[in-house]
This record gives sequence, structure tokens and C-alpha cells, in this order.
Amino acid sequence: MLFTDAERTLAKTIAEISFANPFLPKRVELERAALGDQFDPSSRPFWSWSLNDELDRPNLVQLSKKVLSLTEGIRTKLLNATQASDDELLLYSDLVWYALYYEHFAARINQPHNTKDETLAWERFLESVDYWMKFSDRTIPTHDQPEHIYACLYQVKRAFLNIFHCVIGRSWPICKLRANIWESIFTHDMRRSRQTLYSSMNEVTTLVIGKTGTGKELVARAVGLSQYIPFDKNKRQFTDAASECFFPLNLSAFSPTLIESELFGHEKGSFTGAIAKRVGWLESAGRYGTVFLDEIGELDVSIQVKLLRVLQQRQFQRIGENKTLEFKGKFIGATNRDLARDIDKGTFREDFYYRLCSDVISTPTLIEQLIDRPSEFGFLVDFICRRIAPGDHEEIRESVEKWFESSELHNYRWPGNMRELEQCVRNIIIHNHYTPPSKTTTSHFSKAIEEVTLTSEELLSEYCAKAYRKYGSYEKAAEVLGLDRRTVRAKANKTKGN
Repeated sequence: MLFTDAERTLAKTIAEISFANPFLPKRVELERAALGDQFDPSSRPFWSWSLNDELDRPNLVQLSKKVLSLTEGIRTKLLNATQASDDELLLYSDLVWYALYYEHFAARINQPHNTKDETLAWERFLESVDYWMKFSDRTIPTHDQPEHIYACLYQVKRAFLNIFHCVIGRSWPICKLRANIWESIFTHDMRRSRQTLYSSMNEVTTLVIGKTGTGKELVARAVGLSQYIPFDKNKRQFTDAASECFFPLNLSAFSPTLIESELFGHEKGSFTGAIAKRVGWLESAGRYGTVFLDEIGELDVSIQVKLLRVLQQRQFQRIGENKTLEFKGKFIGATNRDLARDIDKGTFREDFYYRLCSDVISTPTLIEQLIDRPSEFGFLVDFICRRIAPGDHEEIRESVEKWFESSELHNYRWPGNMRELEQCVRNIIIHNHYTPPSKTTTSHFSKAIEEVTLTSEELLSEYCAKAYRKYGSYEKAAEVLGLDRRTVRAKANKTKGN
């Protein structure tokens, strides 16, 4: 027997920790089970950014020591030719993966790329793999795949940091959001992802839904920048730079023609203004890149049809060219719109939606976070102040909190969510005052209508501006109002504050 009963119990718990979602409370419960009396009860119930931003918690330090001690003991037994079943060798392999991660990746906050440092790191990693897994009389599972182990552990590190630093908050809705992002990258079964699904997760389309200002692009970045990237053992480098694998496009900022050109690319002379050949983002993304379309609910139906083919067949053509190209990367869309309603209205294709919804992530509103954890407001204000003025954040935070105490925003619903809260804090820092724009614009417009003080030109301009603020794009506002897009833009831009 390779493991005693106590060692087997501990090893199975360590394996569960290795494959657990780090952003759910179960991970901490498993740490408690593994450490017993050594567990530090002051540990947070789940991983989240703290004011001290400490990544190394006391429990992790103790756990790593325990894993190394256990793994070293099992290795000694294997060197002494102790009999071992396939299940025991697999369990030992799980221990080794854990040990390798904390030896070679836990302390590497910023991974080098295409540098001598990466070559040195790879060589040291190979030495560790041979130390833990190379035996003359038996084969340890995955020993012959050191480059895959390296790539997997590199991905785990990137994914954790991308989520940890991008999604801030301690409420349960935010905890669930971090966990959902992790699953979007690795699925709920990380062992299966590591063994087989890692090579095909780029084929899964992700749809991020949520209100304006809830951080949909941050979520998309965390997912897109955390995809699996192979390590080339011959060149001793990763096949792509993770930081260069994200291609965002905000649809509300472009006309349909420009959107199509940005996505698909075009040949010279294919339309007015196409003075040179252009490679689109679907092509530029390559095998390990991610194309992100923000406000996908604004996408013209004609382009929805073309993108549907991309998602169904992974094929597309440049504008003005008949050659068929292959889309090899990942696709992420985001919207604040009610797509079910748009499908009923005929402005969003149902078949296109069903190609987007295989992986849906919903971002919580700020008010949902505050209802779950009222103290979160002070925490988020402190976080914003630290980001705005890291060297003087305490004094600034106190002045901001003092303003809030005397303000009338105690029951405010924060329709603009975190984006509005951040701008509110900036207003207080600059002017020591903040008036929610929704209140000022609504009261001004309503009062003017009530008193019949607007000319027909002013009325149309105010209404166009109001429609633009609501829908976030001139195209959609024009569609709802039954006007030309250029008319809406011109009228809306005449009003103050727009």
C-alpha cells in the first residue's frame, strides 16, 4: 500500500482543493478539513480583494508545507519500490501538480514571455517534474506531458489573477460572479477541463449580460485573457502572449459598415473609403485570441446573419473577397438589453441568440450587492479612493464619507452602478457635490413639458437626447423614434450635458 489511511484521506482532500473553484466557500472548507487544528479561523470565507491585497494567506502557507511533506513521503516509498495501484499513482500525481504549482507559479505574479527568464523557469520546472515523477520501474500519470502541465498551471495563475484583480467586492452576488467566470474558463469539472476540454474551450461562445456600469467588459477581459495557451518545449516559450490576445469592439461607436470591416476585414476598393486591404479581428485573433463585441444587442440584423455562420461553421470571408477563412479563436458578446424582448420585436435573431447562450454570465447591480451586504458601500468607496489617489486615500475617503453622511443619497438606487459610484466619488473630490443626472434631466424635461416652455425644435432635441441616454446608441434611438440616425445625433448634441 502506497498510502496509509490517514495519508489517503489527506491526499484526497488536497486533490479536491486542486480541482475546486477557488472563489467559492467550499475551497476554504476543504482547507479547514486538510489543516485541522492548524487552520486559521480568521481566514475570509472566500477569495476576494482585500484592503491589504494579500495573496498569501496563512492557511495557504501551512497547506503548502503539509502537501510537500506528504508528497515527499510518498515519493520515498515509490523509490523504495513500494507497491502502488493505478488509483494511488493518480492520487500521487494530483499531489505533484499541487506541489509544482506552489513551487513554480504561486509567486510569479507577472509571467515573462519570450525571454531568457521563461527559458530558465521552464528548465527548473523540468527538473522538478523529473524529481517528483521520474521512476525507473513505473510511470506516473501525465509525466510525459510536462509542457501541458506547465501550460495548465500557467493558465490557472493567469485566470486567478485576472478574476481576483478585475472583480472587486465581498458580497455574495460578487462571489458568485467570480465563481461563474472561473467556470467559464475551466467548466465546473476542472479535471475534465485539464484532460480534454482545454483544447476546445475557445469554441464555446460566452454572453455577458447586465445593466450599464456593472463591469461587463471586465468580465469579458477576465475570460478572454485566461484561455489556455500551449507551451512550445522546443522553442521554450508560449505560443502566444496572453496580454495580446484580447480584441474588443464597442458596437455602439461604429456604423454597420465599419463594424463589418473591423470584424471581417476587407479587400482594397471593396467599398468607399477602403483604400487598402485590411485584416479583420476574426482573422487577427488567431487560435488563442478572443474577439469581444460590447453592446451586441445593437448589432445590425444583416451582420447577425454573417456572425451566425462564423459561430456555426467557424468560417467567414473578407468584404469584397470570395476566399473562405477560418475563425479559430473565442467569441464573447455583452449586452445590457433584454434580448428576449428584442427577439419578439424582430430586431435580434433567435437563431443567433441560441449560438450565443451556451455560456451566460450575469453581472449583479450595485444595489443587489448593497442589499446583500450594506457595509459594502464603504468598502467600495475606499477602493475607489485608493485607485484615484493611492498616496492620500485615507484623508480623501474621510471627506467623501462625510459628504455622503449629510447627503440625500442614503436610499439612492445607483442606476449607473459602479461606474456611477466612481464618477460620484470623483465629483465629490473635485466639487464636494454630486447630483444624480437622472434626477436633473428628468425634472428639467418634465417641468418644461408641464409648463409648455419648449419649442418644437427644443422638444425634439430633448427627446432625442433622452432616447440616446436610455439606449446608449444613436442607431437604436433612431429605430425607436422612427428617425434617421444622423437626425438623432444632430438633435441630441444640441442639448446641454450630452
